[in-house]
Amino acid sequence: MIKGKPSILHTYLLKEIIPPFGVNLMVFCCIFLISRMLEVTRLIVNYQMGIFSVLKIVIHSIPAFLIFVLPMSVMMGVLLALLRLSSDNEILAIKSGGVHIFRLLPPILFFSTIGCLLTLFMSIYGEPASRLATKQLLIQVVRSNLNVGLKERTFNDRFKGVMMYVNKIDPQTGMLKHLFVQDNQDEGRVRAIFADNGRIISDNQRGKFQLQLNDGIINQVDEDHESIYSVHFDQYFFSLDIDQLVKNVQKNTKKSFKEMTFTELKKSLQEKDSEYVLRLITYHKKFAIPFACIVLSLLAMPLGIATQTQKRSFGVILGLIFFLIYYVLLSISLGMAETSGLPPVLCIWAPNALIMIVAAFFLIRATKD
Repeated sequence: MIKGKPSILHTYLLKEIIPPFGVNLMVFCCIFLISRMLEVTRLIVNYQMGIFSVLKIVIHSIPAFLIFVLPMSVMMGVLLALLRLSSDNEILAIKSGGVHIFRLLPPILFFSTIGCLLTLFMSIYGEPASRLATKQLLIQVVRSNLNVGLKERTFNDRFKGVMMYVNKIDPQTGMLKHLFVQDNQDEGRVRAIFADNGRIISDNQRGKFQLQLNDGIINQVDEDHESIYSVHFDQYFFSLDIDQLVKNVQKNTKKSFKEMTFTELKKSLQEKDSEYVLRLITYHKKFAIPFACIVLSLLAMPLGIATQTQKRSFGVILGLIFFLIYYVLLSISLGMAETSGLPPVLCIWAPNALIMIVAAFFLIRATKD
């Protein structure tokens, strides 16, 4: 009966794989989200981010870690399902019914291929879009909360060409009290400004920002004309360049290769500049990591079948160990691709090839038992 209706066996195995896959997916997602909490907390403290902005950042970070969570969850789903079947002697019953162990491959390959396609979608479309959206959101938050980014009794160099010292910041009104500003925005001229109070005025629609100073004095040194003079003022305005502030939130203001769409990344490979190798590594990672879903599932199959007397917790430990090995191999290969001069395509795909060889060895061994 089992021979005549292999689809029943395939459906049964798929139903066994899906529940542990779902549980592992949720657990690993929670772990990765917790790891992001420290960074989110820092943004909340420094820039007083609202709850909706925090939720947006959390949501935008999901595609980036799903690229690693999905292969891990697929492998654990297959491994735990087969461990359950082995511990209940169902694998032994299937073999006794004359079904070859390779007849279990179609549902495993089907499920791992779906995981591969989902990971590939996240890698090609999800991650670049989420990185760019997170960057734009952080820039928007910084621009909307410039006062919050300043610290009392500290020399702040967050603005390009400006060194600012604020003795006190009124948390209610945002008024800056007892300021010292060293303005180096004009080449050849240095201005030291002392003011009793001031505030940052922002026009978010135009993207312009000014520092309004009240009741102070300007000491200006003109290096070209070798002159020094002082001016008293009741109110004084000058523009702030927030490029440096934005760079402190995101290291590069222009679109990086990690934020490029797949089409843009592929097109950029035609330019062999200083970042060519890094772009090529990123390009191959978009395919190599999703393919790990299939490779790790093939490894999980003989491991689950061969383990009949161990508890299911052993499967979790075993799966995490092998995924850790894969991740270590991937990290080493990434470092080699950047520094060794070896072809990036060879380095990036090497971990998949090694795991595939190990999986083939265990599969052949399992068929002889």
